[in-house]
Amino acid sequence: MHIRTIFRTTGISAVAAVAAAGVLLSGCSSGGGGGGSAAAASQQPVAVGLTSAEEVASTLERSVSTMTTTVVYTAASDPDHLLGTAHGYLSKVAFSDSRVQPADVEGARAGAVVRGGSVETFATPAQAHARARSIESGAEGTVSAGEYHYYVGGSLIRVSQVLTSAQAEDYQLAAQSLD
Repeated sequence: MHIRTIFRTTGISAVAAVAAAGVLLSGCSSGGGGGGSAAAASQQPVAVGLTSAEEVASTLERSVSTMTTTVVYTAASDPDHLLGTAHGYLSKVAFSDSRVQPADVEGARAGAVVRGGSVETFATPAQAHARARSIESGAEGTVSAGEYHYYVGGSLIRVSQVLTSAQAEDYQLAAQSLD
């Protein structure tokens, strides 16, 4: 297997870039696996070259024609205040999905997951799975209840609960093709 390591330091510290590169290398040498547990999640292979939320979103857009990246967050603009924190994500983007009708998201802020979704990239797949569990347990409030979660390496893809399961499956298939 040819491994391509990309060091990207714009928006993340050099330490985080080195950590992400370590995840790429260690993820590719593990046996992979399904499972779904945090232990199994940390051993899943990481998609080669996809080290930021922007890169994951850009790649997903090629497969999901109704998706458009709308916001690339910085530590100053992140509404969850997790970007760049000790246990937060390394990068985050929001996207819209043209199948979400304006009437279904009236009053929702620009970049809200309900408008389409988001991609949050962590140093490890285990951290991405932990974030999803936190959201599913209600830590994000009722607005996030029922959203769909998919993974690409250390990235959590959050998809709007407004979409039907058949529509959200487009993101699941795209994520599976990247992992």
